[in-house]
Amino acid sequence: MRYSVEPITTGEGFSSLEPDWNRLSDSASSPNVFMTFDWFRAWNQRLTQEDRSGRRRPSVLVLKRDGAVAGISPLIHRTASQFGYAVRKLEFAGGHADYNDFVLGNDPPGQIDAIADFLTQTQDQWDLVDLRDLREAGNTLALIEGALSRAGLRYRVLRENGRCPYLPIDTGSATTMKKLSGHVRRTLRKRMERATALGLRTRIIESPHQELGLLDKLIAVEHQKHLHGKLSRPFIASYREVFQSLFDTLGPRGWVYIAFMERGDRPVAWQVGFCCGKALWDYNKAYDHAFAQFAPGTILVSAVLDYGFSHGYEEYDFLRGEEPYKTVWSTGFHQPYRLLVWSGRWTARARAFVYLDLKTAAYRLFGKKE
Repeated sequence: MRYSVEPITTGEGFSSLEPDWNRLSDSASSPNVFMTFDWFRAWNQRLTQEDRSGRRRPSVLVLKRDGAVAGISPLIHRTASQFGYAVRKLEFAGGHADYNDFVLGNDPPGQIDAIADFLTQTQDQWDLVDLRDLREAGNTLALIEGALSRAGLRYRVLRENGRCPYLPIDTGSATTMKKLSGHVRRTLRKRMERATALGLRTRIIESPHQELGLLDKLIAVEHQKHLHGKLSRPFIASYREVFQSLFDTLGPRGWVYIAFMERGDRPVAWQVGFCCGKALWDYNKAYDHAFAQFAPGTILVSAVLDYGFSHGYEEYDFLRGEEPYKTVWSTGFHQPYRLLVWSGRWTARARAFVYLDLKTAAYRLFGKKE
């Protein structure tokens, strides 16, 4: 199968992709909420507003066969500066997605080959392709490496530092808890009993766009969230318009759920998660520090596990990070990857060297994390 690749760099061209993009996202064999049209639109709009330099623009690669949209590579083109050198990068929309990949149809090998060929033909327009948190779905990485090798492009695949703990949903939370250590199990049971006695109740909100004032309730709890003994920087509140957009657009399509804990009319804790095929993804959570003794986050996990089991989901994914509360429950880890591809032009390679190797050396020298 032969594909043509068309880069979309304007807002008008991007908006026209919505029906085809939604069709591909909804029919994907491994659905990914972070690769949906609405996710890209909401975050790209916000991050473009924050980037006042004007060095960021969409560069969505649209794969077509016989005139029909068959696949989408949701990228942006961004010029980054390092030590006085400007590096032209192709990358995913932002760092708020835990898994990134391509939105492909029923011919991943042919479509990935087409993307690699397009990168070869346009090497004068970019210096570095830097794809973070790339998800390994099936044999995706093998297909990418094979396509890049055939296209004659230099590349490197690295393991990301943050793995994603997960556990299968093959039973309810009560049975799952029996697999935990005796001490952990007894502690959780006591906390749950005390929470119930205090009148704390948990519910799963499947249609967040229909819950009046929901976003304000989430933000109110978030402002009481503590990290290492101090009030933490709010996340949902910092991107209010992004999450309102996601609730309004992805909510009606069944991509979003909210696990919500309250005492009467007082919100106590919440978990924002996503429904991706047969998996539930735990994206972000917060709880009122005044109720910390009840371990509300753990109670929410139990509620989501019961919801998942009763609704036919097969996996609970904690997403990025290996915090202790995740590893207590999890039985395995998903490993995201970073893909680096260099342009063949020597000037581009020099810029990429300054951006990657010298920056890494500086971070190590001064004790900073990359």
